Amino acid sequence: MKIKLDINNVSYNFNHVKALDSISLNLEPGIYGLIGPNGAGKTTLLRLISNILKVQEGAIHYNGESIGKLNKNYRKIVGLMPQSQKGYDQYSGFSFLHYMALLKGLSKKDANQQIDFLVRQVSLEDSIHRKIQTYSGGMRQRLMFAQSILGNPKIVILDEPTAGLDPYERIKLRNYVSEIATDKIVILATHVMQDVESIADKLILINNGKIVFVGSNQSLLDTLKQQVYEVIVPSITEVRKYQSVYRVSRVYKQDDMYRVRYIDTELKEGTLIPTFEDAYLYYMVDHEDF
Repeated sequence: MKIKLDINNVSYNFNHVKALDSISLNLEPGIYGLIGPNGAGKTTLLRLISNILKVQEGAIHYNGESIGKLNKNYRKIVGLMPQSQKGYDQYSGFSFLHYMALLKGLSKKDANQQIDFLVRQVSLEDSIHRKIQTYSGGMRQRLMFAQSILGNPKIVILDEPTAGLDPYERIKLRNYVSEIATDKIVILATHVMQDVESIADKLILINNGKIVFVGSNQSLLDTLKQQVYEVIVPSITEVRKYQSVYRVSRVYKQDDMYRVRYIDTELKEGTLIPTFEDAYLYYMVDHEDF
């Protein structure tokens, strides 16, 4: 049966602060990049989807049934890689994975088979019996990714999975994510566009608790067609003038001049091909704050 997750008009408040405002999404198997700055509402949305937080307004349905009513049966098909990974340092990687397998209800035989496979998949064979406190940041992230897909969950939620990783480790983790996504809904939350621009089937941009864009990589870039420009100015004073009026995505120093890349909604000659960095700036940052 094809899996489907429907988020219908969901809002969530912390005291009098609205963390999410009327969020609606329809998700099917594939990779979704959930993009937004810190405090945008990403983690709140992920906790609602994973049923850690209970929905206050609106509804979330898995294959037509409320996740609140499914409760434990729903949690069995969700794999979560949280942003915070504290509390497991005294475990070895091996004992930690077996502990998580026990919580997920796996038999000893299934746990052994899956852990053996996943440890090899994330290249932790040589360190799996060491204590987690001795792991590098990249090793911790790979271990946490492995536990998130123990039990073959149908929904995999990865909250800032590349935080603290070097470029090589980021590439490796993105490759792991791509390999598992054929029959799962994978939601990868990040504030770094590069983490998802090469692997996501759809991008979901969230800012101030609201969805500001949903669509493919190309459709995101298409929204900025004929809006990205570049100008050469002679001084940093002129650069600051552009920054005070436009969203400036990049400034290059070239000899004694400055090359300024900026976004302008007024059509004129000399447009450039938009980048994901331009798109992030356009949707997430007011030029007054940049």
